[in-house]
Amino acid sequence: MVREQSIDSFYARLRESATASSSTTPLLIFPSTSDVDSLCALKIIGHVLESDSVRYACYPVSTFKEIHKFAGPDSCSSPEEPVTILLINWGCHRDLGKVLGLGPCAKVFVVDSHRPIHLHNLSDQNDGVVVLYTRDDEDQADLAYDLRVPVSALANASDLNSDDEGGDDLESDDESESESEGEDDGGEGSQKRRRVSGESEKDPVKLFRKLKKEYYHMGTFHGKPSGCLMYDLSHSLRKNTNDLLWFACVALTDQFVHERLTNERYQAGVMELEQHINSSGNLDAATTVTLKDGTKVLAPDSSKIACEDEPKLMLLQEWNLFDSMLCSSYMATKLKTWSDNGMKKLMLLLARMGFALEDCRQKFQYMNVAIKRKMKDEFEEFLPEYGLTDFYYRGFCLLHGYSSRLSAADVVFGVTALLESFVESDGTCAAKQFGVAYDSLSLSKLEKLEIGMRQAIKVQRAILRQGSSAITKKGSIRSGSKFRWVKLEDSADTKLLGYPQALTKFGYFLMDALKEKGAKMKPLICICYTQERNKVLIVGVCGKPRLGADRGNAFGIAFRDAAEETGTDFFHELFESSWIVLDALAVNSFMIRLTEKLWITRRPPLRGYIRNSRRSEMVREVDLIVPPTENWDKYGTSAHGYSQVVGPPVPIDVDAVHDVLICTPGICTSMLLL
Repeated sequence: MVREQSIDSFYARLRESATASSSTTPLLIFPSTSDVDSLCALKIIGHVLESDSVRYACYPVSTFKEIHKFAGPDSCSSPEEPVTILLINWGCHRDLGKVLGLGPCAKVFVVDSHRPIHLHNLSDQNDGVVVLYTRDDEDQADLAYDLRVPVSALANASDLNSDDEGGDDLESDDESESESEGEDDGGEGSQKRRRVSGESEKDPVKLFRKLKKEYYHMGTFHGKPSGCLMYDLSHSLRKNTNDLLWFACVALTDQFVHERLTNERYQAGVMELEQHINSSGNLDAATTVTLKDGTKVLAPDSSKIACEDEPKLMLLQEWNLFDSMLCSSYMATKLKTWSDNGMKKLMLLLARMGFALEDCRQKFQYMNVAIKRKMKDEFEEFLPEYGLTDFYYRGFCLLHGYSSRLSAADVVFGVTALLESFVESDGTCAAKQFGVAYDSLSLSKLEKLEIGMRQAIKVQRAILRQGSSAITKKGSIRSGSKFRWVKLEDSADTKLLGYPQALTKFGYFLMDALKEKGAKMKPLICICYTQERNKVLIVGVCGKPRLGADRGNAFGIAFRDAAEETGTDFFHELFESSWIVLDALAVNSFMIRLTEKLWITRRPPLRGYIRNSRRSEMVREVDLIVPPTENWDKYGTSAHGYSQVVGPPVPIDVDAVHDVLICTPGICTSMLLL
């Protein structure tokens, strides 16, 4: 049984496997360098392992290929010495048996919040991989597993010997079925499609293939943070401490800040952690502390975690109130602070609240105490008039003594900036920088966290500069029927935004700004040069997760397929499938093929009429058609990059809800959808 629903059982198997080896390092831990959640989970599981005297070695990795330096097929397939591997926040969406070349003595344990999980990793037949997959993954996930069967049943029916990486082996069969169905026109075609669909429901093999395809094509999303799962483990083993609880709070905040979970699931996570905070004896004995002026006061000798209403102002404790309001994504997109009108609104808001501009420009730590005390009341009174109705959210902060206050969101911003300070063009991160980010989570190394916070401020300023430029400069954001895309050209800011998390934040900033302008919501693709000018980083953003949504981020499979068709070198080994590194010269070709991939969908054909633009008369009734790219030269290209041949009606799938211009050699027509 490799699908462990119990955290206790998962750890028991991990410890048993590690202690069975006589090696000096019986357990190899490979944490992801892509997010703060992974660092928090590593901190917690490291404490638990050390308390049980389990030896381990840690090797941070940024891509799938990096693990082969330490645990490639040679080490994993060796029958001489058992190998136990723990992957933190990566690996579950790839067939690990195939990627690592596991042998009979190798055992891989996976704690990963990425979803969906590769079915081979969940199968009972796969003894080499153990995935922590709790019941909440299916019952309380952001995306509904509307598959009519449990995911575990689907995994157990999977053939481990099949060459299946994301369900691509199903494409050819689906296309052939679509072609055969399309040979019949009119009502006969519809009847045949219904008949074929009914037959597939009765055939277990066809039903399995259909459900498998739906599972892999539901798009990527995230489950419970790995840091929270590891804290649940420490709590169940009674090894939890106040520091570990703080790491769990930071892990949950990491998903919230980076738009990886719904508001409902975040609130549920906050309530769960708040119960731990209230029951953990958070108030510690006071001790004497000497201040800078020599005054002795009583202060707690350890930290206290508080759950409070936090403003959506980025890095307020490290910044100043004016700049934080000016640059924070929430307020900047609502007020449009990059414009003259938006700046006037901001200045008027501060004046109405009675906040002197001179005080607001001081570092928040030294700001007028009277303003700090009445700040929340003033915000709650005046901000709703400007459309800022959800300015406060329930968050966590760490109180140390009477002067130090650390917000969990600020920690996430600072540590993320440290992680992305030194990243190569292929996404690899120096192990040294990972160590700096790891140390910055400790209260004794706050100076390192402050360096990360200052770097995060630079990144946020770059987001505001480039975001405002893209919004105000006509033609910067290009729009298609399925998505929008923007390419960053500024060489100075690309040095700050040419990293996956930073570019993703930039994408969310643009989506929020476009939403405030009243634009139709569409996924957004952001393209930015890496540190090497001949490479570009491409990130796909689909918007904030919504409760009950039936689809996540669908860019992963489309990115890989489009890059393969360009025939150029690309790197798709990062831990988020919606991130890809590509040759800069291949961007246009990549976007053309990506548009084709995302345009064609598996929906029933929409019917309409073609009108001849010359005679303005009814020509004939047809189904819409989107021919493959190899036929473009034959048929001619339309304004959307697609074409329609004048001839017998041919039913083809297309996703459109507006008039479609169709051009053929010599004749331009328009399609009116019914």
